Amino acid sequence: MKPQTSVIIVSGLTLALWFGISSRELLAQAEAGPAPAAPLPAPKPPVIETDSLRRAELNRRLRGMIAEGRGGRLADAQQPAPSAAPVRATRRVVAAKGANESVVGRSLRAEPRSTIAPPAYDPARVGPVSTRRGYTPPRLDLTTPPNIPSDPLACLTQAIYYEARNESEEGQAAVAEVVLNRAGSGRYPRDVCQVVYQRNSRTCQFTFTCDGSIGRSPVNMTAWARAERIARGVYAGETKALLPRASVNYHANYVSPTWARRMERVKRIGAHIFYGAPLNGETTPGAETPPPQNLMFVKNDAIERAYVALFRPSSQPPS
Repeated sequence: MKPQTSVIIVSGLTLALWFGISSRELLAQAEAGPAPAAPLPAPKPPVIETDSLRRAELNRRLRGMIAEGRGGRLADAQQPAPSAAPVRATRRVVAAKGANESVVGRSLRAEPRSTIAPPAYDPARVGPVSTRRGYTPPRLDLTTPPNIPSDPLACLTQAIYYEARNESEEGQAAVAEVVLNRAGSGRYPRDVCQVVYQRNSRTCQFTFTCDGSIGRSPVNMTAWARAERIARGVYAGETKALLPRASVNYHANYVSPTWARRMERVKRIGAHIFYGAPLNGETTPGAETPPPQNLMFVKNDAIERAYVALFRPSSQPPS
């Protein structure tokens, strides 16, 4: 019994000692109060969205879209690498109903190198900076004779570039169609360049030809090459028509010309509104007045003698 008694006594003393130590620790913690909480992380200062941050985020998204093959019109800033050999066009055409598969597609890479020289840049012709406080009609120079190219493709490329270079390819092709529709209508000059540079004493039909746009700023060669490609396709008839043949007028959506009320509205593509045939027999803006039809001017001596007999003085003897 003695060894068992010793074990029991030792175990009891051990439990008593452990209980005493734990009680003192709990009493000390109660007197000291709760342990201080861990410091919270400092709040991050709010990010102020600036124009530079917006541009950086936009550029990041655009680069991602181009890398994924969804670039479309986002390749304008890419200049073709200089090379002696012409750059081959790398384009993916979106096959969709009504799309112009052969020419009017989506350019994902560099455009083919342009073969038509763009107008030269003249720093002396730089105009004032626009304040964007609404639309201000441009000043028209109708006294200085224009420098009209002789190549119809050059004039068609100019019309596309200066009128619609920021539009979609469909919008640019529609502008080219209007020029060709005018040339084939019989109510405008038959020459493409004469259509583009047509003017009178009050205005010019395509504003860029008389408002100083040509030579005012350097030409974006990527946009110029795209305009030339579209011009060649429309001129050669390789694209599906977007407008009816009677469509010979359009204007930007930020202007309201008076003649628009007299025209049949056909379609809006981007920022341009296109019109068709005039209403109620009106004439289209800028159209040359056609000569009267079915009239014959015949010299008739009998009619002349009768006219003289009616209106000659009574004292004048007949001839």
